[in-house]
Amino acid sequence: MQPANIDERLFYQSLNKPFKPCVIIIGGTSGIGLALANRHFKLGWHVVVVGKSRDKIQRLNNEQPHILTFQCDITDINERRQLFEQLERHNFKRFIYCAGWYLNERVFSLNQQDSARMLAVNLQAFQAVFDWASEQLKINNHHGKADLNANDHNPALVCLSSIAGIMSYPYASLYAKCKRAMIATASAYRLGLKPFNINVNCIALGYVDTQTLRDLNHGDASHKPFIMTQAKAVEHIMKAITDNVELAVFPKLMLYLTQALDKAPKRVLYWIIRRKLDKTPHHTNQ
Repeated sequence: MQPANIDERLFYQSLNKPFKPCVIIIGGTSGIGLALANRHFKLGWHVVVVGKSRDKIQRLNNEQPHILTFQCDITDINERRQLFEQLERHNFKRFIYCAGWYLNERVFSLNQQDSARMLAVNLQAFQAVFDWASEQLKINNHHGKADLNANDHNPALVCLSSIAGIMSYPYASLYAKCKRAMIATASAYRLGLKPFNINVNCIALGYVDTQTLRDLNHGDASHKPFIMTQAKAVEHIMKAITDNVELAVFPKLMLYLTQALDKAPKRVLYWIIRRKLDKTPHHTNQ
């Protein structure tokens, strides 16, 4: 597997420059992933993003050639193996898993294809990628390969989960269960990687006004409770990484609501969860 853009040689040469750490973002070709890529670039990082969509990769190459891109379906074992071989040469300091796939399960019953994809993107690929990235960070950190500024924080593994994963409630969707498992997995990695001076941060997001969310809601997601702008979400994420927060949940109003609901009787919670919060959706794949 080769990078999807043509500036690989110059990119690798630039890695030798001092005080320029590298970040790899899985699912970084659009939405919050791309916003995080741009924020890291503005802060002086080398940025590598991985995405599945050929069209998004091509658009990103044309508009932002300073970002190194790889096209890969991370749910495909063979493609993922090839990607890992390419990324091994990057002595990255930070690794962010932003990939995700959502389908409104309050409306649609998952068929076999939907169910398999939900598991693959939100849990199985995440676990495989996190395992590989943790081993690479241990190697890089041990041998001092990451070219770190003494003022920088420790190397970090970061994943974007969902506020849906912090509650234990009846009628939980497969998406919510995957995100809950992601939170638990990140917590285990955080404890296991502490002796290696590697931080692990999990971000549990509420509704963010991204293009994908708007597409899933007929172009308008303003009715979503406590929805935040993408720029605000990026600010929260970057601060959580800098402050080394184990589980950062926001917006806070959404957190307080879920905490209150979690204390409600299960039969009441079941009734609340089943009430439709969305406009009538259509079957759109993210």
